Amino acid sequence: MNKHLRVFFGLFASCGFLASLIVHLRTFWGYTLDLPGGEFLPALGLPVVIGALALDNYLTPPAQRQIVSLPGPWPWWALVVLMATGAYVALNFLVNVVAPGGSPVVSKGGYVLQEHGLVIRELTAQQYREAVVRQARGTSGHMLIFYLMPALWFLFAKKAPRSATE
Repeated sequence: MNKHLRVFFGLFASCGFLASLIVHLRTFWGYTLDLPGGEFLPALGLPVVIGALALDNYLTPPAQRQIVSLPGPWPWWALVVLMATGAYVALNFLVNVVAPGGSPVVSKGGYVLQEHGLVIRELTAQQYREAVVRQARGTSGHMLIFYLMPALWFLFAKKAPRSATE
């Protein structure tokens, strides 16, 4: 993949990371994207960056592939940022798994917690809002790592130069 495409996809992934981070941080103050399913909007770019990442990996000659540092050496700080974000995403996942399951839904003018279409229990307006915020926090938290990895890959990983025989 040429340098300009790598920069484009790196910046695209960086914008997705920033959008996910903003949505995620806003949940700590009780805010979400107040659209139906709004917490999923930043995820719309994931197929683009993950597809580009897979294509770039496919286009890397097998002799240049390394298990740990595909497509080439990474700066130490990029690995630290990636590992710290990965640890935070894992912690965010565990916190959301421990929380009571189900999806908050408005049904017949009231608030309920549902799981697979079955009503688990009724919710107050405050409990409903907290469940919506928790759901947005879990979703946006997962997107952080899926945008950060391609951003660092495309912008900072050093590709080995292609040999003249390839």
